[in-house]
Amino acid sequence: MFFDPTGRRWRRIKWGGALVAVFAIAAVAISWGPVHRAPTLGAHGRAAPAVNLGNFDSRPPVIGTGPLVRLVRLDHRPDTVVAVDVVSGQDLGAITPDDADTAGDSPYAVQRYGYSSTAHKTISLTFDDGPDPVWTPKILDVLGRNKVPSTFFVIGKEAVKFPDIVRREAREGHTVGDHTMTHPDLKPDQAGQEIVPTDRIEHTLTGVQTNLFRLPYDGNTTGANDGGARTLVEAERLHYIVSVEDFDTNDWQYGKPETRPATPIPFPPTDQDNITILLHDGGGNRAETVAYLERLIPWARAHGYTFHSLPQVSPPARDGTTDAGPSVWDRETFWYYRAVYSWPNQLLNFLFVLAIASVVVGGLVNVMLALFRRFRYRRRFAGWPDDFAGPEVSVVLAAYNEEKVLGRTLASLGRTWYGRVVEILVIDDGSTDRTAEVVLEAARSDRRIRLIQQENAGKAAALNRGFAQAVAPVVVTLDADTLFAPGTIGNLVRHFAADRTGRLAAVAGVVKVGNARNLLTRWQALEYVTQIGVDRGAQDALHAIMVVPGACAAWRRDAVEQAGGYSRATLAEDCDLALDLQRLGYSVTQDDEAACYTEAPQSPRTLTQQRFRWMFGNIQAMWKHRTMILNPKYRWLGMLTLPSAVISILLPIVFLPFVYLMAVITIQGQGVRVVLLYAALFMSVQLATAAAGIWLTKESPKHLLMVPIYRLIYEPLRAYLLYKSLWTVLRGTRSSWHKLARMGTARAQVEKVGARR
Repeated sequence: MFFDPTGRRWRRIKWGGALVAVFAIAAVAISWGPVHRAPTLGAHGRAAPAVNLGNFDSRPPVIGTGPLVRLVRLDHRPDTVVAVDVVSGQDLGAITPDDADTAGDSPYAVQRYGYSSTAHKTISLTFDDGPDPVWTPKILDVLGRNKVPSTFFVIGKEAVKFPDIVRREAREGHTVGDHTMTHPDLKPDQAGQEIVPTDRIEHTLTGVQTNLFRLPYDGNTTGANDGGARTLVEAERLHYIVSVEDFDTNDWQYGKPETRPATPIPFPPTDQDNITILLHDGGGNRAETVAYLERLIPWARAHGYTFHSLPQVSPPARDGTTDAGPSVWDRETFWYYRAVYSWPNQLLNFLFVLAIASVVVGGLVNVMLALFRRFRYRRRFAGWPDDFAGPEVSVVLAAYNEEKVLGRTLASLGRTWYGRVVEILVIDDGSTDRTAEVVLEAARSDRRIRLIQQENAGKAAALNRGFAQAVAPVVVTLDADTLFAPGTIGNLVRHFAADRTGRLAAVAGVVKVGNARNLLTRWQALEYVTQIGVDRGAQDALHAIMVVPGACAAWRRDAVEQAGGYSRATLAEDCDLALDLQRLGYSVTQDDEAACYTEAPQSPRTLTQQRFRWMFGNIQAMWKHRTMILNPKYRWLGMLTLPSAVISILLPIVFLPFVYLMAVITIQGQGVRVVLLYAALFMSVQLATAAAGIWLTKESPKHLLMVPIYRLIYEPLRAYLLYKSLWTVLRGTRSSWHKLARMGTARAQVEKVGARR
């Protein structure tokens, strides 16, 4: 299945991928143009020509008063000093004698300006760094309750995350200003790419266009910092005016009581006429900002102040609805940055919730279901004797070059308690070693053992040959390296003896690792205990088992023959057969005491070969039986087990690279602690699941020592297998069994379960 010898599928995929890549590059190019052409075309029209500042002093003096700021050239004349706008060349008039003294001989100055001549006893509240989903609405509630208009300088990447909050700000009569896209320590060459896209985003969200901009970090010391004045010039070239403040509340420090002023404004009201106040609605916990507003508003009104937005007290600040409304490029810019900054965050939240649901909630639910099933199961077989009268059994195993392990396997079968095993059929699938001699030697001491030889045709064909030769109504299968405990066959078969419906077709046993001697095999031992004891136990509680392992199982022979036997269409013939039987209306179950030990791969290479066969084979089986998925006819198997298996494959293939990338970004932005907290949560669930699995399968608690590193092996291995399987499906290449070389290292483990119960 999925094999495409013509290569037609791969050629179609390559051409389709090429077309998608072309369209993606074109889309990015289209986006990049309008979003990033700001240095030559501002949101308010074509940018002014570049300015040559000549012998510019990077620390010019600050003169004037007002809520706005600009860089001016000082024309020193005999009787006065005239300020000239460096961008427009406009003569701004003579500066005051006090400002002239402050400027001295400097050729440039940062000039504050902008309060209206009619403005008197006003307070302009300005909020930086929002919107924030928690604190901005709380601040808007306070402002709305007190009918206080304000100005919000928003960060573009936050605006695209929480667009409804920005819309609310404008809808409730506040001014929305520009505080850059990412809040950097803004340099002149960054101005266009940081300011203009944010303006376009705000225009798209509010339908209102302002020319107000505030620099990150600089506050009312703008221009006194290196490079700050040059950034002012770049902002003015793009037709923005820069806002500063008269009073910085430092509200971000108010978590410390000693930083809070005794009165909301720590200078006498008579000393300041118009006041622009800096606060913050984003960037952290702003509970103290909300509390400060509750103190400030009544205090200010009691001292004769009125509240206004910046455009209301400063004529240069424009705030109005444009006739044309947002342009195509405005909207395109909004969606571009929403895709960049909002969608990944939403996707990460979705994946986190999904991980919590699948790993944490799903894991705990599986534990509860498995425990519930165990208590019900104990009552069912309480008091059953070892010599109960059950159906006759044929044992069938396929062997290919198994001389190292087959003798011990046959010996373990000879120790079975169940007295109605009538034959043990070994199908030698064209072995080239001493497999046949080992079987014949074992047959001398056990007449039930019979050798059937055939040319190499694969495991499925060998098992079908065994079923065709079997005489008993129940067939027990195992692998050539699997060591059965003495009670395993009886525990499997008792389910057929207890079945009153006649629809039980298969019973799965519990496969355990018999060579847990290094890191990989000990990890597999924990994995087997967890997945068989808990996950498959939970599936059995819902009558929704997806895989009956051929390494330890009992089958109703006529049901298997009705299903057509083992299929060679997939590499997971046991999963395929289990689904075939349930499509026919048969049921399957599991016995927790039917234990066996198998030899697990001991090297990374053999482990990945085995797990790829399992992964790819299960994908083949699910595709073959895809009509069962979400089909209520198959109850929990169709509505839960199979859909969960599909999701566990598809979601990681699509999102796993993104999850790893976001983990790195989270570590860089928030530190490793957040990731460690998530890891600790998942590890706690893994610990609980493993503990339950150990108890259910009667294994040693020492397996819990592997819990801390369980996912360090599981996640990379699963990612590799998923992408290798996807690559194999897309390429249409043939996959084969890759038989593992047996080492014969599982002998000691079976001795632990050899005593009669």
